[in-house]
Amino acid sequence: MTSILVVDDQKAQRKNLAFYLKSQGYEVDTAESGEEALGKLESTHFDLVISDLKMETISGMDLLRQCRKIRPSTQFIIITGFGSIPLAVDSMREGAADFIIKPFEYSAILNAIYRIQKSRQIKIAGSNDSLQLIAQSSKMKEIADLATKAASSDVTILIEGEIGTGKELFARLVHNQSQRCRGSLKIVDCTESEQEIFGSDGANGALSLANGGTLVLRDIERLSQKLQARLLRYLRDGVFAPEDSATIQKSNARIIATTTKSLRQLVSSHAFREDLYYLLNVMPVYMPPLRLRDDDIVPLVKHFLNKYSAQNQKEIKAVAPDVITWMTSYEWPGNVREMENIIARACTLATGDTLDESLIFTLPQDRPENKEETAYLNITLKDNQRTLILKALKQNDGNYSRTASQLGISRTTLWRRMKRFRIEGLPVESH
Repeated sequence: MTSILVVDDQKAQRKNLAFYLKSQGYEVDTAESGEEALGKLESTHFDLVISDLKMETISGMDLLRQCRKIRPSTQFIIITGFGSIPLAVDSMREGAADFIIKPFEYSAILNAIYRIQKSRQIKIAGSNDSLQLIAQSSKMKEIADLATKAASSDVTILIEGEIGTGKELFARLVHNQSQRCRGSLKIVDCTESEQEIFGSDGANGALSLANGGTLVLRDIERLSQKLQARLLRYLRDGVFAPEDSATIQKSNARIIATTTKSLRQLVSSHAFREDLYYLLNVMPVYMPPLRLRDDDIVPLVKHFLNKYSAQNQKEIKAVAPDVITWMTSYEWPGNVREMENIIARACTLATGDTLDESLIFTLPQDRPENKEETAYLNITLKDNQRTLILKALKQNDGNYSRTASQLGISRTTLWRRMKRFRIEGLPVESH
């Protein structure tokens, strides 16, 4: 916490407190009235407001209520005289983080700020317990760093990636680490009705409900041309009109959009508005598929094993080595979501302390259907990856295309793993 707005209609008290807080390393601005404070809150984010309770026109209590609407993540400290303690207690019910009774030592202010900082750190840590971005690979470490950077600003974010790569997880991490964490996080599918997003005369839509928080628009490429135009207006002007209404409303929701498509290509084919694309793509994020995250596979397996073992109140300690070998060779078309579902199911069915082949391949569609796939599965469940690739190369006379096909991977993945395991390959015989 670094930025503080001090609000007091008494000039000497306002200036003295601001001077002291600046001497302690804080960025401080001041306002001599509730009206001035509201103007500054609308245009600038402050981590904390310290306001006198009794002021003319707009009291500290009224300022607190307005602040909750336009800056819900901003913390609030009320300063009051001894005779107004009941009102100060009411301010806590309204959302104030603390109140200080006059006369006070400046150390009391510092202690209150420290308590707020500590409480916020605990809240963020607690809210992230189930939101872990497993980042062992260099690609995902970059993604994790990007989430932290994105949380420090309010710019729109466009997240592209295949199904199951963790696009919404990234959005949740950004929200939980941002100053908007006290506001609502709303996730809306773009195939939903206009009313679901923008509301109607009788009901608030997601854009209103996410005021002061974050609105995640899932599958933004599915947004109709009509709704693209309405979203464009909101991103440009911060205003919108509910369905079948001429009433203009404001919202301070941050927009994060996700897509499994290339929006740039959709713009080229005139299926998506170019002006909206540029407003959404202020901070572009690409979530890589699991097949390009070899170093994350085992850590992900351990993470989901711990998660679902605990949920099922079981002590499952390991995954059989042959299953791990298969997992590190599999292409994961459903990405992280597919892996999580497989391990969740296996943990539900497990009776021992190890997940083995019988628990992983439990459904008919999981079983290989032809001899080539059966041979592949038998090899992967008995040998490590290096031996597997060498055997497949030998069986296919060093032909990379046939080897990749037998292993169920692409040629690119085969070359990458040959390089990783320092396999030079076999000479391809001419036919």
